[in-house]
Amino acid sequence: MKSAGVAAVAAGCSGSSELSFASNWAGSRIWVGPEYWANPLQNWSVDDGEVRAQAGAGRTLHLLTHQGRGGDGTLETRVKVRRVEGSGDETWAGFVIGIRGGLEGYQHALVHPATSVSAGIGEDGAAFIGETKSAAKIDLSGGAELTLTVRNINGGCQAKLTATPAAGGDAVTVEHALEAGAAVGNIALAAQAPGRPTAEISGVVWGFRDWRVGGDLVEEHTEQTFGPVLWTQYAASRGTVKLTALFPPIGPEDAQTCTLEIRRNGEWKQEAEASIEPLSRTALFRLTGWSGSADYRVVYRWQDEDFFWEGAIREEPDGSAPLKVGVFSCDHGECFPQMKMVRQVLRQDPDVVYFAGDQIYESHGGFGVARGKPAAEAMLDYLRKYWQHGWSWREVLKNRPSIVIPDDHDVFQGNIWGHGGRPMPEAPAGESIGYRQAMGGYLMEVDWVNAVQRTQAGHLPDPVDPEPCESGIEVYFTEMRYGGVSFAILEDRKFKTGPNDILTEKQREAGRTNPKAVDAPGAEMLGPRQEEFLRQWTKDSADAAFRLICSQTIFCKATTHAGRDLNRAVIDLDCGGWPQTARNRALSILKAAPDAIMLHGDQHNGTLVRQGVDDWEDAALAFMVPGTSNGFPRAWWPEGDELTGRFLDGLGNRMTILAAANPERGSNTPEGQKGLNAEEVAHIKGSGYGVVILDPTTRKATFEMWRHREGEQFEGFPVTVEL
Repeated sequence: MKSAGVAAVAAGCSGSSELSFASNWAGSRIWVGPEYWANPLQNWSVDDGEVRAQAGAGRTLHLLTHQGRGGDGTLETRVKVRRVEGSGDETWAGFVIGIRGGLEGYQHALVHPATSVSAGIGEDGAAFIGETKSAAKIDLSGGAELTLTVRNINGGCQAKLTATPAAGGDAVTVEHALEAGAAVGNIALAAQAPGRPTAEISGVVWGFRDWRVGGDLVEEHTEQTFGPVLWTQYAASRGTVKLTALFPPIGPEDAQTCTLEIRRNGEWKQEAEASIEPLSRTALFRLTGWSGSADYRVVYRWQDEDFFWEGAIREEPDGSAPLKVGVFSCDHGECFPQMKMVRQVLRQDPDVVYFAGDQIYESHGGFGVARGKPAAEAMLDYLRKYWQHGWSWREVLKNRPSIVIPDDHDVFQGNIWGHGGRPMPEAPAGESIGYRQAMGGYLMEVDWVNAVQRTQAGHLPDPVDPEPCESGIEVYFTEMRYGGVSFAILEDRKFKTGPNDILTEKQREAGRTNPKAVDAPGAEMLGPRQEEFLRQWTKDSADAAFRLICSQTIFCKATTHAGRDLNRAVIDLDCGGWPQTARNRALSILKAAPDAIMLHGDQHNGTLVRQGVDDWEDAALAFMVPGTSNGFPRAWWPEGDELTGRFLDGLGNRMTILAAANPERGSNTPEGQKGLNAEEVAHIKGSGYGVVILDPTTRKATFEMWRHREGEQFEGFPVTVEL
């Protein structure tokens, strides 16, 4: 993709010739531009060519295309800065350099900074580098120009900051010795306040203009941009391709449409045009009567330049060769951008990828979570989190069909019993947010929930029963036919009854020893509409070579331990094993499709299970994958020495465990994680993903469970099952 800011310098934009980067801000909008990453998105904006930041702890604007490197030489960065509004004596504006994370790569450091050096000007007019502060001060009433120079010579490193007042008068200079290599890493503007990075801001707004970066200690990577076409994801079914392009919060004066082009006979031809939906910032294209394969690109004209995001619509497999499905869920964000995992998945080259939910968590990128905020404000908070998912996986998503469905954390809830999509009732006085969530319903506004679903599931085939919930929340449960496989896509959380709406505390307590006590009459799981869909699907899909069912969580409790200390957990009303009667009813419907395989995420633990209803192994095979980066830990450690065999879960459901992928014992303790980086912690906590290989010639399915470390599967996998 072209980069407007860098291209402007190359074309002779005014500025210092020795500095390779000069900002080219124009217009007014929230998103600063393709060369930048704002922490957090909602606290930075462009206002008539000036970048403005609401000062707070951790507020930084990273330059994506330039990083500091090691060796001898000079790094220089300049910017014009002023206080726009607010007052106080503790905020400052300037630079943060040498930003590095615990993992390699400039992207990880954007959201997980571990080391850095700060330099700037405080509201009192004093300049500083690190802990060294100037005794003299400047008049900031008209703003100032800041110039930071870092010189590496013979293993030494010296930094110098000069602050020149725009209103006239003497400049202030401060110098500070740095450790060798201190400038290696990301370079950012900053508008900071004391404290920890939370949602809280100081009330002070700083403005920046004319940012420049250069020197022989600066590496230039013009390809390291993000936007304005962020990524694409598409699905193909029965000759129809639906493709979603995702965008940042563009300005009101920017183009509000984009186009889809297909390469035909070596030339790009416009195929369709789509509007960018203003809340979700998505554009949806639909191609009907589709067959074959083709390269595509989404084209967006922004600030007088065309920007592109290219991919390939694959030719649909004819069903004669094995089909490979990658299954992922629950990325807690510590390993962003999942470089090693993505690299391995690209080598494995799945035909279809399925993301089963929790693509994001409320903690993604820091700065809290915008619960209880208006939809427009909360959407900015969600988008900056979901961007981490898209940026990680966009090289995978652009070239193959994907199924993506949201789960509880995607809609800013720790757990979700959707209760038919109703608004979440107010909790009794003194009760926690957890109690309120268990009452059933959605915490966030309807428009916001629909926008989240649009960003993740908007490209799926049209819903089979499109009537929205009574609240207005839309549905997406549907079928996708691809490569001889019928995928039934369910929403097992949206219609599930809230346990606190139907169970008494006495029933819940009794359920610890008598699971039937919590099997409340009338409690729903899939709900009547999805049950009817499954009944019809078992008939209509009989001609498919394979049948897969995609849902958020498994229909039993295939874990025994949970929580920070991995204590034994007997029942879990969040899992698909509750309510038992509704669970059994759904699995009984699926007995009409005895070859069906269910795919799930959610539980942060990998398992291959043959489920039972009336007898052992009389219901569907279920494959649940661990989180790609496990947060809240769970494990399958049954009493006794055997991990596999026939078991009753804590809710009394029959399940035959064929293989289990567990964390290492002690992996969630400070002692167990001591000295390990984020990827190593993810590995010992049992993080990973699954691959299902469906072979039509043998009628066998092979289940692979890959650990976070490249090239290694969990013990007990792969497993091959004859259908």
